[in-house]
Amino acid sequence: MTVITEDTPEGNPEEFQWKIDDLSEMLKRANDELERERRGHTNTSNRLIIAIDRFDDLTGRLTVGTLRKAGYIVEIKQPDTCDTCGEEF
Repeated sequence: MTVITEDTPEGNPEEFQWKIDDLSEMLKRANDELERERRGHTNTSNRLIIAIDRFDDLTGRLTVGTLRKAGYIVEIKQPDTCDTCGEEF
């Protein structure tokens, strides 16, 4: 990185202007790269949300029979209380 200070003994105004222009171009490229990274991150996040929703949809449709065929042990238990009124059974 080039540091330009008032006590820089060498160089003329044209050279300093060239350095300023070069640094400005580097800043523009860095900002463009940052914007590409942000778009990529946003796209990845959106695809992850879609995949999670799809996973939830697919697993929400599984039945006890399907789970058992897949090798899972399924236990169905009677709840201790009523979900709507809170009364114990």
